[in-house]
Amino acid sequence: MTSNTFITPDVVAKQGLASLRNHLVMGNLVHKAYSPEFRKVGDTVSIRKPAEFTAIEFDGDLTGEYKAITETSTTIKMDKTFVVPVEVTAHEMTLDVNDFYTQVAEPAGAALAQYIDSELTRLYRNIPYQVTSGGTITDVISCRKELNDNKAPFTGKRSAVLSPTTTAMMLALDTFAEVDKVGRTQALYDASLGRLYGFDFYETQNIQTHAVGTVDLAGAVNTTAAAGATSVVVKSLGTGTVNEGTKVTFADDGGVYVVTEDATITSNVATLKIYPTLEDGTSADQVVTLAPALTTSSENLFFHENAFAMVTAPLAPPMGGAKGASMNFDNLSINVTYDYDSATMKNIIQFSVLCGFKTLYPEYACRLYDAS
Repeated sequence: MTSNTFITPDVVAKQGLASLRNHLVMGNLVHKAYSPEFRKVGDTVSIRKPAEFTAIEFDGDLTGEYKAITETSTTIKMDKTFVVPVEVTAHEMTLDVNDFYTQVAEPAGAALAQYIDSELTRLYRNIPYQVTSGGTITDVISCRKELNDNKAPFTGKRSAVLSPTTTAMMLALDTFAEVDKVGRTQALYDASLGRLYGFDFYETQNIQTHAVGTVDLAGAVNTTAAAGATSVVVKSLGTGTVNEGTKVTFADDGGVYVVTEDATITSNVATLKIYPTLEDGTSADQVVTLAPALTTSSENLFFHENAFAMVTAPLAPPMGGAKGASMNFDNLSINVTYDYDSATMKNIIQFSVLCGFKTLYPEYACRLYDAS
């Protein structure tokens, strides 16, 4: 039986969604939400943040200590629409469902997954906590320590997502060669490398590289900034910019920070907006250090699932004579639209995903930057 009985927008949307889920790496490891009300509320949606609680020591009386379960939320801007437009011939429209999946829906879902994973790995720019790769298993232990020091939960999913280069380095280590002995029984995904030290390891081609933006990696505080400050004016820099995502430390302050916006250097001075706020404060003329020290580096990520969030939502149905369908499952949504190009006499199928991305808890992630 031919597919002109079966290949409807609904069927294609199901196929595209299945492919998308199968090819996602980062997208399957972070906090996900689905927002069917998006079209009603504008270009942002509000999602529930995973709750955090603090334990106290029982002193015999809990009066006044009970905490209400307050549902915290955050807004996410739905500003990314990824589209794969596909020309489908009359012959391809008569394929059976399995062949149509293989030739059309499967590669379209894979292409969408690449875009989504790239956006999620780009959130490294919000993370101030970094470890410099030394090419040993100590890299993993150090990243684990960063998460533990920042009280990232042991419950829930912890993952490590690595570039092909870093993956090759890790797989050369004896500890990874014996990973079957420490918990992995089978690969859940083609990209899965197994579980080690509390992390599920994955390889992706979508790890981002970071460039500081200036070759001058040391400066000095220009104007004293008090504890709690969200920006610091830095002098004695070179030229260019200090790029968003650059790590910055101050000699007389115990914190580690990340630059939250590109900062243009003018007359060797730049105002660096930072996260988190200054711990101790910093005084004029104190040394400021930017990192990484190399031109570019791969920003591998170790993180708890609540560090990052992805939200998908259905697009408005097509107007006019075009047919369309939305399908959602497991907090993922995909849209499929059928159209016809009369100029070329070809069918057009558009696979699209409307989504937004955000860092929820930066302290639940650590960057492993690798210059190899």
